[in-house]
Amino acid sequence: MRPAARKLLAVALGLAAAASGALATGLAYAELAHGTAHPGRTRHVCASRTRAARREAHRAARCVRRRETHHSTSPSRASQPATPAPAAPAAPAGESPAAPAASAPGETSPPAGGPPVVPRVQVTAVEYSFTLSRTTVPAGKVILEFDNKGQDEHNLNALGPEGELASTFANEQPDGVTDQTVVLKKGTFTLFCSLPEHEKKGMKATLIVQ
Repeated sequence: MRPAARKLLAVALGLAAAASGALATGLAYAELAHGTAHPGRTRHVCASRTRAARREAHRAARCVRRRETHHSTSPSRASQPATPAPAAPAAPAGESPAAPAASAPGETSPPAGGPPVVPRVQVTAVEYSFTLSRTTVPAGKVILEFDNKGQDEHNLNALGPEGELASTFANEQPDGVTDQTVVLKKGTFTLFCSLPEHEKKGMKATLIVQ
């Protein structure tokens, strides 16, 4: 090879080595181009830089593999299973939820948190009749309210199905109001005023207890 061609080849190789980061190799080729370096030393430098570059490439590849392996095996927050909410305690075996207590006879269903409501029967008296606010009630406790709207005094008596006197009110003056709580059994009760001739004149009524 002619000296000029050899110099041009050395310069080109030196520039390529310098551009790839192997500065020492480029300098070696430059020395060779100017005749200041020995060819054997230049080949030794080039081989050493090549082996070093390969080792660096292998190290970089191993680092990349380690990072990929670490990211693939690390659990992410989204992949972790959600903690289930605690379940409500179940009733013991053989037991059922408590049912509301049944109302006693003669009592309506109580309001929430309150006592049972006792039915009320208002008996209004005038000359000469009784008017009931209701004619049928359940057996049990009942409130009888006697209201004298007449011009004369009157009284109230409740006669049971077997002829027993279940309740009695004393003579009430006009515009007087009195009430009693009584316990009535099933049957038909007759309500009347016991003053002379008042029942005959129509001061009576019928109350049915179921």
